[in-house]
Amino acid sequence: MGIVNGKEQCLSGARSTNPNFLAILTNFSNGTASYNALQAGVERRLTKGLQFGSNFTWSKTLDTATSGNISFGTNQLPNPFNLGYNRGISGLNVPFIWVSNVIYNSPTLSEKNQLIRQTLGGWELSGIVTMQSGFPFGIAGGSGNNSSGALQFGDRADVVSGKSFNVRQGDKSKWLNEYFNTSAFVGNAPGTFGNSGKNMFQGPPIKTMDLAFAKNWTIIEGYRLQFRWEMFNALNHPSFSNPDSNVTDGNNYGKITSTGFIAPRLMQAALKFTF
Repeated sequence: MGIVNGKEQCLSGARSTNPNFLAILTNFSNGTASYNALQAGVERRLTKGLQFGSNFTWSKTLDTATSGNISFGTNQLPNPFNLGYNRGISGLNVPFIWVSNVIYNSPTLSEKNQLIRQTLGGWELSGIVTMQSGFPFGIAGGSGNNSSGALQFGDRADVVSGKSFNVRQGDKSKWLNEYFNTSAFVGNAPGTFGNSGKNMFQGPPIKTMDLAFAKNWTIIEGYRLQFRWEMFNALNHPSFSNPDSNVTDGNNYGKITSTGFIAPRLMQAALKFTF
């Protein structure tokens, strides 16, 4: 009876003979990923009031899928018939990262009078400077990224032969309006997945500096007062998101239309009393 009922459900268009199961997932490990890097750093321990460190990384990350489980979230395998098509620059690839930090304690001016010592002496300056490449992106194909008809919605555009890419050329106003040569790509042909590379470009680089000033006073033994003034993105350097990279998006195609995740300059001050 169960087989008969199941046959009837299949003939009626039902996908499952048991309504308690909506889908059955099969997990297997078939992708690969690699990370290669040159890493260098320098460090100076606190000496004469100065301490600093600087670390630089030059790397390249390749993978088949950025997610560890492609069953959930954004589809990571645009071509389910050719696993090699999906291997390339990882969505996590950030080639250059340079982060430096510094702490400086100014002289206490102990030989000066009380007013100068308490106002000008013994300040602490600290900062973190971050400079890194932007995040990768590729050029999306046509028909809602489904010209292939594979229903994976991850098609990539076709490259126009003989056209240079011209990524982030000219001054800021120019590359904000055309981050790459938009005429170098067209929507992929029907029934194909597109021949442009996976995550072939890097978005706008990130440059930011955080600063802090602090001063401690000992009122009497066991009682201390601290003043802190902190600035995030102290130089108010703008951060930009990746450009619109979908060939079917009309006037927005190739343009940067929104800011990145680094917020504009933010400052805060605080007093802390400990006893």
